[in-house]
Amino acid sequence: MSFLKTSVGPMLFLWEKPLMDAFYERVALSDADIVYLGENVCGKRRLSNHEDYLRWAQRLARCDKQVVLSTLALLESPQQIRELERMCNNDSMLFEANDVATIQVLSELHRPFIIGPAINVYNGYTLAKFAKLGAKRWVMPVELSKDWLFALKKEYDSLCDLPMEYEVFSYGYLPLAYSARCFTARHHNLAKDQCNLICQTHPQGLQVSSQDGKELFTLNGIQTMSGQVYNLCEEITELGKLADIARISVHQFEDLDWVDHFKGHHKTLRPTTHINGFWHRIAGMHVVD
Repeated sequence: MSFLKTSVGPMLFLWEKPLMDAFYERVALSDADIVYLGENVCGKRRLSNHEDYLRWAQRLARCDKQVVLSTLALLESPQQIRELERMCNNDSMLFEANDVATIQVLSELHRPFIIGPAINVYNGYTLAKFAKLGAKRWVMPVELSKDWLFALKKEYDSLCDLPMEYEVFSYGYLPLAYSARCFTARHHNLAKDQCNLICQTHPQGLQVSSQDGKELFTLNGIQTMSGQVYNLCEEITELGKLADIARISVHQFEDLDWVDHFKGHHKTLRPTTHINGFWHRIAGMHVVD
C-alpha cells in the first residue's frame, strides 16, 4: 500500500475555459490531495484569467484539496513582474515559484512557498538556502534520479533542520526546456507577438518525430516537452520511501485515473508506451521494466 499523496500539476496546455471548467470539476471529485492552478508556460495565454483560477480554487478547497497557485517559469518583462507582485499579495494562497524572481518576491513578503520543477535545485545546500527564505516543499527537477534524490535529502538534513516536503513528477509529458521563442507559432509561420493563441488548436501539443518515426519531443508554445509520457507507475514502493507527493501532469481527462494508481488503490493501468529513464539515472527516453 502506498502512502504517497498525489497532486495534479498545473495545466501545461492551452485549453478553452469551458473545458477547464469541466476539468476542474472532475479534479474536485477526484482523490487528489493537492491541485496546482495557474498559467505556468506563457504569459500571453489568457483564455482563463486570475478570477477563473480563484473560482476554481474555491471549488477545490470545498472538496478538501490543498490549492497551490503556480507561477510562470519564464518571466520576460517588467509587466509580468508587476503582475506577479500583485498576484503574490493574495495572502490566502500558497504559491509555487518556477522562477527565482518569484522566490525573491515571496521571500520579501515573508510568505511560505513551493519550489517548482523549473528551478534548478541540484544539491542540499541550495535547497537549504531556499528553505531559509521560506520554501516548504521542493518539486524535483524532472531530469534527476532516485539516487540523486536520496543523496540530496541526506545532504539537506545534514545542513538544515527546517522541515521539507519532497514532490516528484511521476506521470505526464516531461517539461524539459523553455525558450524566448514560440515553437508553435513558428510552426504556423506566425510571429510570437501575433500568435493568435494558436496553442489552443493543439490541446496536447505538437508531436515531433525523428526520421525513423520515434516520438522525440512535444512542442507546447515556448515549452519543449518529452515526446512520450513519463510514468513511474511501477516505482510506487521506491517513491513512497523517498518522496511525499507524486505529481500527475494531465494532457487528457483520462489521466486523472492515475491518481488512484499512485495512491495505492491498485488500479491496473499502464500506457502502451512510456518512459522512465531519468528516474534510473539513464537517458530519459529509455525504459527500465
